[in-house]
Amino acid sequence: MIYIHIPFCENKCAYCDFLSFPPQAFNFVSNRHEVAADYTRALLAELRAAREGDMKNRIIETIYIGGGTPTAIPASFLCDIIKEAKRFEVTSDAEITVEMNPGGRFPLPALRAAGVNRLSIGLQSFQDPLLKKIGRTHTAKDFIETFRAARDAGFDNINVDLMFSLPGQSREDWREGLERLAALRPEHISTYSLTPAEGTPLWDGLESGKITLPDDEADRGMYYDANRILAAAGYVRYEISNFALPGRESKHNVNTWKRRPYRGFGLGAHSYEQSGQGGIRWHNTENMGKYLQTPSLRENIIHLTEKDAMAETMILGLRLTEGIALNQLKAEYGPNVYAAEIAALIANGLLAKKEGRIFLTARGTDLANRVFGAFI
Repeated sequence: MIYIHIPFCENKCAYCDFLSFPPQAFNFVSNRHEVAADYTRALLAELRAAREGDMKNRIIETIYIGGGTPTAIPASFLCDIIKEAKRFEVTSDAEITVEMNPGGRFPLPALRAAGVNRLSIGLQSFQDPLLKKIGRTHTAKDFIETFRAARDAGFDNINVDLMFSLPGQSREDWREGLERLAALRPEHISTYSLTPAEGTPLWDGLESGKITLPDDEADRGMYYDANRILAAAGYVRYEISNFALPGRESKHNVNTWKRRPYRGFGLGAHSYEQSGQGGIRWHNTENMGKYLQTPSLRENIIHLTEKDAMAETMILGLRLTEGIALNQLKAEYGPNVYAAEIAALIANGLLAKKEGRIFLTARGTDLANRVFGAFI
């Protein structure tokens, strides 16, 4: 798997703490274009070095380009990046995803021609007042136009992101959004509860009392609404927050939750490689100046122990509704791995066991952090 990070965006949302830069991060728009050009050159060099080096002959099944907003850079830059990524040993049925926001005039046919076969569009809400409250600059109308343009360009695999527990959001707002989105029939829908991040405008608003969020009961109610409405529309929840039409699950995300190795390219991009009993995790430098000089500069290198790997296997694997195969777990870590913890969680109704697999119950999904904490 390959992940490519594009750290530029048109606007920094009120809740965003991702490594990204809006136009005001640079002195002039022209300078921003120059930085994007320099960044693209560095990213291409990093991709080439890996392809000719330690990733030579590595089989790639998924390429995911995220951000920031990848479509915030010129189309020629993004297409060059995609073409370079495809020079790896990419399978004929590889899933190649690009994230984008609604609105704008990015030439979607150019992405399709470059080999992108999946889009992920950040809608977040169908209510314009709610979009404004969280700092989004598009409208629901912009989304519909973008979605239709994507279909016209030949994209038949589209994910759409929706967020709940937004400031001032009611369950009626949420249900309306779910129903309108399901009627458009995107192949995949990701639903996320808004999580305040320290240092963002949203966090500051909550701290000062200027912003309030729906309470826990409303948050859970919205989550149940998503399960009910999307199931009725033919979507299958295959992970805590993700729904797909049958056969349209995100290959990239599923492989991540199953702890398959992946390599991140770009500013601050994270990577994971299997090694020994644990593995190695690291991320690229988050300093733009350093990255432009040395694109492959690694920071925060963590050598995982077997205990770390065991905990990750449980925490990530239990996010999937299919859960974890016990025979595989025992083959990797021994016959008694987490036996007491699993038995206690089953007894408390947080895990269930069926046909040799363990998985979260409905109650366990609501209390997922408590379940995950048992394995730390």
